[in-house]
Amino acid sequence: MSDAGRQSRALPYLDALSTVLGRAKASNVESLPAAAELVADVVARDGIVYVFGSGHSQLAALDLNMRAGSIAPQQVIFDPMWGVSELVAGYGATLLTEVTFTPADCLVVISNSGTTSAPIEIAKAARAAGTPVIAVTAVEISRASKPRHSSGQKLFEFADIVLDNGGVTADVAVRVGLVGVGATSTVVAAALLHEVVVEAVFALAAREIEPPVYRANSEDGGPEHNARLRERYRGRLHRVP
Repeated sequence: MSDAGRQSRALPYLDALSTVLGRAKASNVESLPAAAELVADVVARDGIVYVFGSGHSQLAALDLNMRAGSIAPQQVIFDPMWGVSELVAGYGATLLTEVTFTPADCLVVISNSGTTSAPIEIAKAARAAGTPVIAVTAVEISRASKPRHSSGQKLFEFADIVLDNGGVTADVAVRVGLVGVGATSTVVAAALLHEVVVEAVFALAAREIEPPVYRANSEDGGPEHNARLRERYRGRLHRVP
């Protein structure tokens, strides 16, 4: 194929993803700044931002974890089963055996459908401890879905702030005949959460608080800076696999 042919060929997934990102941006005009202010408040009062992703959504949670450009006081609640047990009642509680939520912290829960047990149980536990909850979910899909938790409720109903990922039915953005391909929920969830981090850092800077953000190890002074951050939160955070 010629270069001209390659340039003119449609890029269906990227085009669809751009549409979903645009929808998510429009849907979260108020909730993104609210989430960022909450995260800034948590950092300012020396709390921890806990993040849990159910199934593939764990990828979005891990994308924030201990990386350049992300905040240091952030802890992934890791699911070693990668969502296999997310429908099992009580499983969410087992993931919290080493987690102690406090009102100084906040919790981010990512679940596209927002109907499975594990993310709802974790959100409920945080709310019971007075910890604010940010949910990242497909609101329209969740509202239309049958509840699968014993409470009969969805994740967004347990959240103080809801970030809508603008998701489409079955989380496939492209149709090839009868086949659906091109999931968007994980990519959009990660984008929304990085936007929250960026806006939170702006908020901290406006308060004249030095943001505890990891630097690239390739930067001059980066490794030393990151070592100081790890020491600052030693004993309060743990590595995930």
